[in-house]
Amino acid sequence: MLAIELQSPSRVAGEVAAPQSLWFLLRLWLAAQPSTHGHAGWLRAEQLREQFPAARHPRMIVSRAFADLERWGVRAGWGTDRSRPLPLLRRQGRSRGPFWLAPGQAEQLQITLHGQAVDVRIVAQWLDCADDAERSVSPGSAAAVPAYWSAWSAARRDLLDGRLIIDGRRGALAGYRRAQAIAVDDYQEGLALLQQAIVWRRAGDADAAQGVLEQIDRRWRDSEAPAQAWLGAMSAIVRAWCAYARRELPAARRILAQARRESRWAALFQAHPRVVGEHANLLALIERSEALDEQRSQAERDRAATAAIAHYQQALASANEAESFDAAAAAASNLGWTLWLLRRCGLRAPALRSGSPLQWIGLSAAMAESHRIAAGVWNTIYLLRVVRDGGGMQERPAWAEFRRWPVLSPEEFAAAIAPVRWDGLPAQWCALAQRECERVERGELQVDALQRANLLLELAWYEAHQGNADAAAVSAQRLRRRLRELAPSDRSFFRQALRRLPE
Repeated sequence: MLAIELQSPSRVAGEVAAPQSLWFLLRLWLAAQPSTHGHAGWLRAEQLREQFPAARHPRMIVSRAFADLERWGVRAGWGTDRSRPLPLLRRQGRSRGPFWLAPGQAEQLQITLHGQAVDVRIVAQWLDCADDAERSVSPGSAAAVPAYWSAWSAARRDLLDGRLIIDGRRGALAGYRRAQAIAVDDYQEGLALLQQAIVWRRAGDADAAQGVLEQIDRRWRDSEAPAQAWLGAMSAIVRAWCAYARRELPAARRILAQARRESRWAALFQAHPRVVGEHANLLALIERSEALDEQRSQAERDRAATAAIAHYQQALASANEAESFDAAAAAASNLGWTLWLLRRCGLRAPALRSGSPLQWIGLSAAMAESHRIAAGVWNTIYLLRVVRDGGGMQERPAWAEFRRWPVLSPEEFAAAIAPVRWDGLPAQWCALAQRECERVERGELQVDALQRANLLLELAWYEAHQGNADAAAVSAQRLRRRLRELAPSDRSFFRQALRRLPE
C-alpha cells in the first residue's frame, strides 16, 4: 500500500510530495473510482492544462508526474487504448493524454487526512474539482434547462471579461463544462463543447481545442437535427482555426472549402451571422499570411491583400449585425493591424483607403470599453506597435539615435482617431505596456506564449525609448527566456527585434 497524507505539507510514502505530481496522481485515482460521476476512467490532457493554465510547458508537468509515479511504484499509462501493455506505450505524444491508472493500482493507494481514511467526496473537495452543478441538478430534472442556461450565461460573461481558464471551478472553460454536465439533450451538450473548443483556441492551445472537437464528432450528428446544423459548421471552422494555429494554411483552407461544400451547411455560410463572421475572420487571416509571404509574386500578394481586407470588413459587418460586440471589436482590431502591415510591405489594395490603421485600432478599444468587455490583448499589442510605427530597423543603434525615433503621443493618437473616443487612453504608452505585463504576471490577464512575448517586446522597447536602460535590459532578458516557448519562425522575429534595441 502507498500511504498518502493530504494534510499540508502533503506527503507520499512519508516524503513531502511535489504538489503538481500529487494532484496528477489523485486525479487519476479519482477518475478510476466507479462512484465518480461524469468520469470516463481517465484524466484528459485539457483538464491538466485547465488546472495549471500558467504552466509554460504542460508536458514538463506530465514528465515530472510520471517520474514521481515511477518512484512511488505506481503504474499508469496514457492514450485511449487501455488494453495496450504499459511497456509498449510510445513516449512520443504522451502529454496529449488521456492518462489512467493501470488495473489494480487505485486499490493500492491509502489516502488519509489528519491520519483518518478519506473517501471519494473528501478527495474531490481537496482537489477542488467537485462540481456543484453536477451535485445539485441532474440532467433529467425540471430545473435542468434554466440551470444549463444560467451556467452558460456565467461562462459567457467570463469569456467577455477575458477570464478564460482560471482553475477547475472558475473561468469560462469551467463554466461551459458545468453547462455540459447538466445538458438535457445532445444539442446542448454539443453547444457547450463547441464553446470549450473556442475557449481553448483563444487560449492558444490548438491541441486541447482539437481534443474537444473530437468529442463533438463522437456525440453530435447535425444531420439528425437540421435546425441546429450551424453547430457542425462552427465546429469545422474551429477545426480550421486549429490548423491555422499550427501554421498549416493549406489544411485550414481545405477544411473551410470542404465545409462550404457540405449541402446542409451551404446556406449557413451565406446567412448565419456567427458562421459568416467566424469564416470571414479566418479567411482574412489566411489571406493576410499569403499577402505577407515574400516567396509569392507581387500579383498574388496584392490579390491576397485585397481579399484579406474584404474578409475583415465582412467579419466586422456580420458581428455588428448580430450585436456580437466582442467579435466586432476583434474584427476592427485585425482590420487596423492588417492595413498597417500591408502598408509597410508596400502592398496595394483598393480597400486601403477605408480608414487608417489607428482609427480601426482605436475603434476596437472604444467598442470594448463601451460594451464592458475585456479589451483584446492583441489590440493592445497592435496599438503599442503602430503608434511607434514599428520602430527603427537599424541593429544595435546608439541610445541617442534610438530615443529620437518618433512616437505618436496619446494626445496625438486621440486626435487621429476622432470622432471615435476612447476614455481609457493611457497617459504614457510605457505605462500601458508595464501594466499589461504586470497583469499577466499576477494571473489577471491570460495570454498565450506569443502574446506574452509581444507584450515583453513592447515593454522593453518603450523602456529603452524612455532611456531606462536597466529596466529595458531586464525586460529584454525576460523575453529571451521565453523564446523557447515559441514556434521557430516566431523566435526568429523576436531575436531580430531584440537586436534593434540599443545596448
